[in-house]
Amino acid sequence: MGNYLKPNWITLNGNINNFYNDYRPAIGPDGKAIVFERMSYNPELRALTTKLFIVDDLNTPSPHLFLSDCDSLQQTRPAWTGDNIALNLAYEGSTSVWIVDANGNNLKQIENTDDCIYPQWDINLPFEGLVVMNLKQSTQPKSTLFDLNGTIIIDNMNGVDTNGDKMFGGMPAVSPNNATSIAFAGQPPFVDDPNYNQDKNYIFINIETEEGVISVPMESSANLISFDKSFQGRAPAVSPDGNYIAFESNRDGCYALYLYNFNNPENGSICLTDPTGKLNSQHPKFFPDGKRLIFSAVPSGYAHNCIAWIDISDYL
Repeated sequence: MGNYLKPNWITLNGNINNFYNDYRPAIGPDGKAIVFERMSYNPELRALTTKLFIVDDLNTPSPHLFLSDCDSLQQTRPAWTGDNIALNLAYEGSTSVWIVDANGNNLKQIENTDDCIYPQWDINLPFEGLVVMNLKQSTQPKSTLFDLNGTIIIDNMNGVDTNGDKMFGGMPAVSPNNATSIAFAGQPPFVDDPNYNQDKNYIFINIETEEGVISVPMESSANLISFDKSFQGRAPAVSPDGNYIAFESNRDGCYALYLYNFNNPENGSICLTDPTGKLNSQHPKFFPDGKRLIFSAVPSGYAHNCIAWIDISDYL
């Protein structure tokens, strides 16, 4: 067994965690506040609704409702930059992208983003936009860049793989050093599974060439013809300096967090959290200083996820 990092729990609070599932955190620019999804299992409330909650100070965590005036019962996938947060809201079975300020005010829908999920900020001032997982063709998703008026700037940021096969792209993460460079959870049309299957993702990096966009697996030995679970990965996050990618994978058992160093690719991806039990670590995001990760996981003895963080300084 490895020397895995132990979670520092933020939203673990006794019996309350029997009634809520806390998931997909986003961290603010000061590294002190987080927004996250909270799904209710409380029979006294409306069960299976998901609302965004906020913790204003990680040193004294006290979660409270973020969007007090929003009537959507599915508030998901927050992404925080500066004074603004992007998110998904669902109404009448349709999910689209919205933005709101960090105080939970001035909620605005981004036009033309129905069936677009996992919004991620893409900023190259004066341009501000969002890269999304575009599910308008549900079995063949792609990463699409919108501006904040809902105009498509780049329709498909995934392109083709090195064999020339069309790439399917989900869960994008934008490089801080290049606004058109993304990491994403994706796959080519495998011979044994030609449609998108999030359980058969690798982490890919897109590369712009004169001929168009080519996407290559982050871990270069990943098989592009048939799926190899030893390279499975989803939900990438790029470090603030662009040198690392954190991601989730079940390659060694249950879901755990892994760290890949672009400067030392020969070391492969390092497993950070225990993959052998029921911790089920998912959806990492870097703190602004790049030295910690925030994520969701299941504490020992509990059935549902809580929000936690780990210090990864020793791996940098």
